[in-house]
Amino acid sequence: MLTVRYPKIDFSSCFPRWAPHHEFAQYFNSVSLLPCGLEPFAINVFKKVKDRLDPVRDAQLIREVDWFIAQEAQHYRQHVRFNKCFKTGHYPRIAELERRFCDELNDFLENRSIEFCLGYVEGFEAFGIVWAQLWFEELDEYKQDALPGPLGLFSWHYAEEFEHREIAFKLYMALAARGSLWRRLYYTYFYRVWITRFVMAHLTKHTYRSRQHLLEVDRAAMTDAEREASIAREDAMLWHIGALLKKGIRALYSPFYSPTRKRTPRGLNEVLSHYAG
Repeated sequence: MLTVRYPKIDFSSCFPRWAPHHEFAQYFNSVSLLPCGLEPFAINVFKKVKDRLDPVRDAQLIREVDWFIAQEAQHYRQHVRFNKCFKTGHYPRIAELERRFCDELNDFLENRSIEFCLGYVEGFEAFGIVWAQLWFEELDEYKQDALPGPLGLFSWHYAEEFEHREIAFKLYMALAARGSLWRRLYYTYFYRVWITRFVMAHLTKHTYRSRQHLLEVDRAAMTDAEREASIAREDAMLWHIGALLKKGIRALYSPFYSPTRKRTPRGLNEVLSHYAG
């Protein structure tokens, strides 16, 4: 059974550069814009398809979908609160970039097939599992001496993404990959791999645009030497994180992929327990 948590995270002392590694902070500030579009999209997709499930055969999955929706609603609310720390006039294009992303997701919901929408949700949930493993086990050097508010937000969010990792996959398999042998084969593997690659490229495109704007504003106030150092730190961080991501992403392309078999990252259960009260 999933737990719906209502974390009370203090963002009052946060500011855009909340970690000593400023490029890391802006990287995750750009990531934080995504849930404001992704979570409502996932909720709307799941509500749209829930009545296609068999109330007897799929009773457990229906309950899990309701838990998923409740958790995702909290993710949306917390990121909206946090984004106020940097979604200000100091970064004038952020609201526009966020709106562009949300508009694209709304277009998907209105004009793409239900298989596409379900696959999109499963794709970003699968990508979220990879990020959860990185966040808890690979990024300590960047998180050192960062403010507790943002660290708590991302730790809680990634922990819950891992906790409900199976639900989008099971719903996708139950609705998109159910039917004829050809349909099961196509949607279980070929379409799932394609949509996962699509999702990662789509999310990366939007976080890149937001991050570039955030850093361009910051760098406009820097000296030439400071700007060069900032660019060098960003490049090194992107190379490092990219290499780590590749390891986790490879598993998503296996014909035997299942989120059920993922190992729980170190420290994740402690975070879930901390925010359960």
